[in-house]
Amino acid sequence: MHAGLLQSFSVMLALSNEQTAEAMKAVLMQQRMRRVSSALDNRDAVSQMQDHHYNMIIIEEGFPDLGAADFCRFLRLTNTVMSVAPIIYGIHAADKTRVLAGRDAGASKIVLMPLTGNSLLGTLQAAVREIRPFIQTPSFNGPDRRITKSKPYNGPERRKEQQGLMTVNQQKHILAG
Repeated sequence: MHAGLLQSFSVMLALSNEQTAEAMKAVLMQQRMRRVSSALDNRDAVSQMQDHHYNMIIIEEGFPDLGAADFCRFLRLTNTVMSVAPIIYGIHAADKTRVLAGRDAGASKIVLMPLTGNSLLGTLQAAVREIRPFIQTPSFNGPDRRITKSKPYNGPERRKEQQGLMTVNQQKHILAG
């Protein structure tokens, strides 16, 4: 990942284990990120969000008080830059229920915890490299859940309207702003 891009990141760590948060914080600070903060619970996270804007959030499923899914939904509904920031959602067991909970909450990436230093950095790179269009509707706010590796569709658009669609370029402009 380009060093200049890393230096522009402000990352919030919303993890249930303080030791894990401190270890991740050390790895991220070695990459010269602009800001890396860890929150003890959702109240602490909201307090920090009032003072600083983060353009990357890492949430673990056991995050105290609200839990990761509800905190992720909350972030997606805020009227800040953080509402479109990539959210990495950590789960402790790779089962369908947990993956779908993260996806439906608006997570950008879902990873199995714990992360090593290399897997953490790889996940950050992938979250930035693979930004998807953002959907904002009354029932869902988050990255487009349709993930395909096929050729682009050239037929008629099946959706009646593309309301609530924010393009990747619009997201990058907001995050860089």
